Amino acid sequence: MRGLALVLALAGPARAAKTESTPAQTYWDRIMEAQALRDMREGAVALESKRYEEALKYLARAAVQTPTDPMAHKMLGTAYYWTGRVDLAETEFKEALKLGPDAQGHLLLGIVQAWKGENEPALASFLKAAEFDPTRADIQMNVGSIEEGRGRYQDALERFRRAVELDGQHPLYRFQLGMAFKRLGRDEEAASELRQAIKLFSGYQDAILELGSLEEHAGRQSASKDLFEKAVRLKERDAVARFRLARLLLASGRKDKARDVLRGVFRLTPADTGGGLALAVAYGGTPPPASAQHGKPSDAPEPEPGAGGALDVVSRNLARVPLDQEAVLEVNLAFVSKPKLVKKVKDEGGSLRRALEAAGKVPEQPASGGHKEYQLPAGSREERRAAIGRVLEDLKKTLAQAPADAETRVGMNLRFSERSAAAAGGDAAGKAKVSYQPRDVGNDLGLWVMGTGWMGLIEEVLEEAAPSGADSDLWDVVVGIGYSALGDAGTAAAAFERALAKDPGSELAYLGRGVAMVIRGDEKGAIEAYKKAISINPKNKAAAEGLEWLLRAPTTEEAAR
Repeated sequence: MRGLALVLALAGPARAAKTESTPAQTYWDRIMEAQALRDMREGAVALESKRYEEALKYLARAAVQTPTDPMAHKMLGTAYYWTGRVDLAETEFKEALKLGPDAQGHLLLGIVQAWKGENEPALASFLKAAEFDPTRADIQMNVGSIEEGRGRYQDALERFRRAVELDGQHPLYRFQLGMAFKRLGRDEEAASELRQAIKLFSGYQDAILELGSLEEHAGRQSASKDLFEKAVRLKERDAVARFRLARLLLASGRKDKARDVLRGVFRLTPADTGGGLALAVAYGGTPPPASAQHGKPSDAPEPEPGAGGALDVVSRNLARVPLDQEAVLEVNLAFVSKPKLVKKVKDEGGSLRRALEAAGKVPEQPASGGHKEYQLPAGSREERRAAIGRVLEDLKKTLAQAPADAETRVGMNLRFSERSAAAAGGDAAGKAKVSYQPRDVGNDLGLWVMGTGWMGLIEEVLEEAAPSGADSDLWDVVVGIGYSALGDAGTAAAAFERALAKDPGSELAYLGRGVAMVIRGDEKGAIEAYKKAISINPKNKAAAEGLEWLLRAPTTEEAAR
């Protein structure tokens, strides 16, 4: 879906609609309208800079000053959306539609409904938007996305084609059309569209990865390797890109090259040049029973989605934020059906359509979830404890909305404000490190709703047997990486244990064990694994930085929970 610029492009000077029955403006009315325009402009600048809380202050004032201006409500709704207040955003968009229905209003409402997983209402809103303006490519694309989620692939394909016809210079529409072709098994047409997307945006890493997958499937390994290497260069913290590249290198017998690629997968604490702190991705795991040995798969059943594991990770990491430091916590939620991996049959040709027909079932609904952002101000121990409590309570309410048959994935990003030299004890350079995140690639296109389609790049090859000649223990490490990226801590840990059984000195397998423990919520087990990796290779930077974060002392009693 189109990003924030779409709203801002329409957010120029706006005035309340006048009708023949509108009374003449008073001097006070004109003052309030002028002030509202200033607030809307300031709010638009804040939105563009992603200062959403600041934008809320301006835009809430503008909406009060000009309550009959639909643009003010749409902009206020936008600010609410990006701060995670989706229900309030929906209220504002509905109010805007009452005052002046248009394509933009219906589009925004549909986006909120899609975010909430209300696909039928979202489709109705998008179709209504298309009635107002059938020439908007983003509306056609959104309709296609919903149709695709309902299993209506041909209808979706036609919508994506229409979007490209309307705006063939937008890389996102080319990408969506290419993916529709790929899901229908029309690989060459898919590759053509993905190449066009990359031509329009050379840094389009998602398109580069998908094209690499198609090239590999077509037997063009050299072209595939080049694309996967480019994907890794563009997004060094992407475990998916490294997984596909390392797997391809191992298959061709290039063990040393594959090992080099894998070294960048388990970066629990890579330096963040942007001044922020990205925390571990949690998948609903909880600590194993006391009887379970650290670093080994637990026989205990997986916890229910959102049963507390993700919140435990949030709590522990927020508790480590120094009391004299402000921070902003961003949370990305995805409620998705648990991946069902099926071994690849060579004569299927990679056609999802044929696979679905053979299975006799329709595709599942797309993932739902969303984005939330929380301010964590500096303060006393009691104030910090209360602030953490408010964050956890709000997240509990959100996680409770997860579908009963869904698996919850929680991606967290914690950004610290710059500390003064005095606050840092004279060392202003003392910045924190980050924890493991399987796909830390940002949001280059400013998408309003980000899906988990990248998981297909793992699922489509994960169950394939190791090629003859491939290093067996290193192949197990790669398999473990794949399951780690999918959030399956138990199966990932089992793969890393197989690797260690074959090569007890594998530092990469110990790093993998540590990641599996982090996903499960077993920090003690992760610490032991990283210490073992360091004992094997004292120069292992990933293990050293991982321990630095894992051993960081908490500043509140929350860490003891």
